[in-house]
This record gives sequence, structure tokens and C-alpha cells, in this order.
Amino acid sequence: MWRRSSLRWLYPGMRVKRYALLAAFGVLLFGFGLGELLPPLGLGGWAWALLLLGLALLVGGVRAMNRSMLSALTEPEEVPERVYVRRRLEAGPRVVAFGGGTGLSRVLRGLKEHTANATAIVAVTDDGGSTGRLRLAFGLPAVGDLVDCLAALSDHPALPALLAHRFDRGELKGHTFGNLFLVTLDQVAGDFAEAVREANAILNLRGQVLPATPEAVRLLARFQDGREVVGEVAIREAGGRIREVALLPEPKEVMLEALSAIRRANLLLLGPGSLYTSVIPSFLPAPLRKALQEAKAPLVYAVNLMTEPGETDGYTAYDHYKAVSYHLGRRPEVVLVHTAPIPQEVLERYAREGRHPVAFDPRPFQADGVRVVAGDFREEGPLAQHDPRKLVEALLNLV
Repeated sequence: MWRRSSLRWLYPGMRVKRYALLAAFGVLLFGFGLGELLPPLGLGGWAWALLLLGLALLVGGVRAMNRSMLSALTEPEEVPERVYVRRRLEAGPRVVAFGGGTGLSRVLRGLKEHTANATAIVAVTDDGGSTGRLRLAFGLPAVGDLVDCLAALSDHPALPALLAHRFDRGELKGHTFGNLFLVTLDQVAGDFAEAVREANAILNLRGQVLPATPEAVRLLARFQDGREVVGEVAIREAGGRIREVALLPEPKEVMLEALSAIRRANLLLLGPGSLYTSVIPSFLPAPLRKALQEAKAPLVYAVNLMTEPGETDGYTAYDHYKAVSYHLGRRPEVVLVHTAPIPQEVLERYAREGRHPVAFDPRPFQADGVRVVAGDFREEGPLAQHDPRKLVEALLNLV
């Protein structure tokens, strides 16, 4: 197989043979000129001319051959920049980020500018919208947040818009291309874990995106008043104080790539994102929790800027931190909290939705011996959401 593929360079139309011959002729002239310069033949001027001409033909032939081969893959002028960026990013820190939804994908967009060693471990319990319909139809884990994270880590600038394209009519109405793409890979591979591996390879990511479990599981919430509610949408609509969440059924399988990434990580990040329906479900499978408990890398939790109706009403930053610690069985060593003022018009907009800034009091964190990194992590604009650049800069300062 290797010999056959190598011979293809000799096929007509490859635009390689002519340049290879030119370079070979340059080697002959260079060698002949060098031989004439060595004793006892002396230092004839024509020998110098042959040597320089041979060197020029060699360099020109190799350069033209490389440009010809690279032009089949990309614009040759772009190659040095692409190689430089890729090599620089490959030397970046190994960061494993847990969560789902908008929060995790925003973190990944910031991370991919600094490292090609990011791993996203994504909650797969969403049961609303296009994702929910596909879960029912194909019996799969939720694909929506996985697709968002795949788009966020991709090296291709046009990919996010393509994967996010939502069909507006016909039988596909409401579905996104990215969701259908991942479902199609599953149908072809016959295995969801393998479908995710294929998606990672096809999309040329600066890192990898993995599900918390490749099994189809649902989210169970137990409330303080004794109620038990199943399903993310139903949990948000139920209201009340959540005591704990769990996966139903308890998954037996996680991807080995996820466990390996946790063991090798320089930094572990939880959030930002919905506390009970994104962040905590992303590490609930027992093998992931065990790996996180045993990991040597520092564990960081990024607290949401705003509370979420029906999920974290009235929660302080310390309440968020305690919920994470309780479910994980390990305390985060560092907590990132936004403490800068939020514009009044943004506060009023969120208040109409029952969402308010997460209150922060440093004293309980000090009592627990937890390091708090407080500051301005909000992105400028009409929304109260984390700025990928600010958040990632704070994270990389911890590595």
C-alpha cells in the first residue's frame, strides 16, 4: 500500500516530476562544481559558477515542488502562518472543561486561541427543542450542546454558522444541520462514541469534544420538598429548591479519552453554565467523578453571572460552589466570581425574566480556605454573559 501510494507522485498531471528532476539536476551540478573546487583540481571560476547554479536549481526545484503539493491542500502563502499557529497552540496547556450550553462553548472559543489541547466534556441530558425530538426518534444522548462545542473548537471560520443553520420548513423544520450531522454519523457508525470520534476528526478541532457518557440518560432532580422530577425541561418548569440531581439510569460507560484527558490535565474547569442542568450533569457519571477526585490538576469553578429561574433562584456564589462540591465529592480550589457592576438596562432586562445577579460574600469562601478570583468577566453588550477572552486570561494565569 505504501509503495503504491508513493508511485502516484509519478502519475501524469501531478506537477511534481518536473520540479523533482530540476532539483536532481541541481544536485548533479552542485556536486560536479564542488568536486572541481577540491584539491588537486584547483579553484576554477567556472567551477564556482556550476556550484552556484546547481544550488539555485536545487533550492528552486524543491521550493516549486513544495508549492505544487501544498497548493492541492491550501493556499501556499497561508501555510507558514497555519503551521506556526498550530505548533504554538500544540505547546499550550492541557485544559479540560466541563459543562454544556452557551457557557461551555464560549469558554472553548477563548481557549482555542491559546491552546490546541482543550478537551470539552459535555452534558448530554438536554431534552428540549431539536435535541429532544432526535432523542425520542433515535434513542441517543442529547446532541445539541455537543454540536455547539464542536463548532466552537473548529479551526474553520465558516463552520459555526453551517452547523448552527436551522431548517425553517418541511419535515426538517426546527432541526439544525449540526444535530442532523451528528445523528447521521451515529447511524453510519452504529455507535455514538465512534460517531463523536469521527466528528472530532472531520471537523479539524483545536482539541476534542466528548460526551459525559455515550449512553442515552435523563436528568432526575430531587427537590427539598420531596418531589422527584425527570427531564431538564420539566425540572426548570417545576420550580422550588433542588436538593440534588442524578442521571437516570446510572451510566456504566464513559469514553476512555475523557479519563485520559483528566489524568493529563494542567487545569480542570467547571462551568460557567446552568448549575443543575449543565455543569453538574457533565461530571455525574461515576468514572468521571472518580477521575476528578483523584486528579492532580487544580480544579476551578466559574460561577454564573445571573441566577436562573426554576433552578438557582436566590442562590449566592457560595450556594453554587457548595452544590458543585456536594455532587462531585471534591472542593474546587479556585472559584471565579464576577463582581464588577452590570449596566442598569441589562439588569432590568434580566429582572423581567426573573434573573438577578449572583450575590457574592467572600467570608464563607475564606472560612473554607478557597481561593476566589474576583473581577470583571462580563462581555460588553446587552447580555450578562462571560467574555471568553477575559475568562480564559484569568484561567491561564492559574496554570
